[in-house]
Amino acid sequence: MLEAVKALGSAVEAAAPQTELDGRLPDELVAALTEARVFQMFMPASIGGPEVDPLTGVAVCEELARHDGSVGWCAQVSAAVTVFLPWLDPDALDEMVATTDAPLHVAGSARPLGSAVAVDGGFRFSGRWNFASGVRHANWFLATAFEQLPDGSNRPRSALVPIGEGDIVANWSVMGMRGTGSDDFVLEDVFVPTRRIASRRWIAQRTEPLYDPRLMMVATWAPTAGLALGLAQGSVDALLRLGPATSAGSTMPLRERPAVQEAAGQAQAIASSARAFVIETISSAWETLLADGTDLALKVTRAQLAITHAMNEAVRVADICFHAAGTNAISSANRLERYLRDTHTAVQHAAGQPIHRQVAGRVLFGLPAGDLDATRVGPTTQRS
Repeated sequence: MLEAVKALGSAVEAAAPQTELDGRLPDELVAALTEARVFQMFMPASIGGPEVDPLTGVAVCEELARHDGSVGWCAQVSAAVTVFLPWLDPDALDEMVATTDAPLHVAGSARPLGSAVAVDGGFRFSGRWNFASGVRHANWFLATAFEQLPDGSNRPRSALVPIGEGDIVANWSVMGMRGTGSDDFVLEDVFVPTRRIASRRWIAQRTEPLYDPRLMMVATWAPTAGLALGLAQGSVDALLRLGPATSAGSTMPLRERPAVQEAAGQAQAIASSARAFVIETISSAWETLLADGTDLALKVTRAQLAITHAMNEAVRVADICFHAAGTNAISSANRLERYLRDTHTAVQHAAGQPIHRQVAGRVLFGLPAGDLDATRVGPTTQRS
């Protein structure tokens, strides 16, 4: 998969301006990524998926994002929501594969933005989910909604729904990640059978390490870290390509200016350090899970911290490179301005939020990790 993605690098980069202009990935690129099984990377092998390890997810999205952040973003989102598939009845998964005239390609959201009303045989889903990245080239949608219980409390319910049963609202007009096609998706009183509702009953029967609930947020966000690392390295690469350029204030080439040389060195050090932290911690958590699972909670916490750190450091790298390039940076003729916009957009993702540092700090002090605040970071999955 990684070799296939590397071979697509020049095509991804060449298509980037049109991707941003159209607000979605071009069909020919979607087809190539589908053939490489990028959008299906975390799909269970039991239904023909690649079921790659989290570090492969990091590497694949890193490589794509170096060339175009929007492509890396769509890849990481599809990988993330695919982690939810093993929470379904295996018969439902087989049925989804059999009735879909293409490889399963999932878009969606773990944020409960709709309502799920229990009826005979399933639930009726209604709601509007924003930031539905890649929904225009997906064939299934992960919809999470609240079911109101008799005591007045709410319980989140996640369902897989065919894209054709909902409506896409074209409203993606943003600063960065413009090519992701993250339009709204709407369901109006759509019936979803129980077999396509996520349940702990089914995930409890899974033995594949990738779907171990203790690793869920690491597996889900490993490709997101890859996205950030790709954007960071792409920013450095873009600055280095501008080395021969001059600027409005001086005829001296950028590469000969001590301040720019220092900025390039600093940016590369930050990007490489963030990458090393991600690789070390995710490797440690994965290897521990494959062994005996001892001290896995601490390993998971460190991996989640590394992911958040990478997303924020990518912003710092992009800022350093942008300012070092001077007036050159503001031109859309080079890539720096896009990396700047994309990193600042990407860090708004739940995985980039400061609360993960707070959680890590509590664990490092030996205190309970606690739950995530859904009003601040989206998904409400409990931590290990």
